[in-house]
Amino acid sequence: MTTLADRAAAALALPMHEALRARLVDPDDPAGGVTFPVVGLAVNPGGTLHGGAVGVILEITGFLALLPELADTEHAVTHHISTQMLSPGRQGEDVLVKAVLERRTRRLGFVTATATIGDRLVARSQITKSVIDLR
Repeated sequence: MTTLADRAAAALALPMHEALRARLVDPDDPAGGVTFPVVGLAVNPGGTLHGGAVGVILEITGFLALLPELADTEHAVTHHISTQMLSPGRQGEDVLVKAVLERRTRRLGFVTATATIGDRLVARSQITKSVIDLR
């Protein structure tokens, strides 16, 4: 049996998440949020947070919010995401991404995720996850 912590670590160990330096806010609480710096691949040519980078982290944080509700035989994949970019992040700042599972049905999870820098809302997403059986 794989633990919740193992499953969360495997999700964040994907090369894209590692390249963005994504890390759990609290390693003992995978649903507690993810943080990453606005550096390297997370910076666009204008010196601000790249929209694709924050989108990647919003999506994985949404998965982590749903993860505690998944059985060992289940996984979740995104089938719809809508993201609004609300404020620029500046190079060198740290982004905090948190997500809330709004509702879980047998085959769907509905998640809201937000990205903040300090008290400034940078982006928000509505994410629908399809729950699938692992084979």
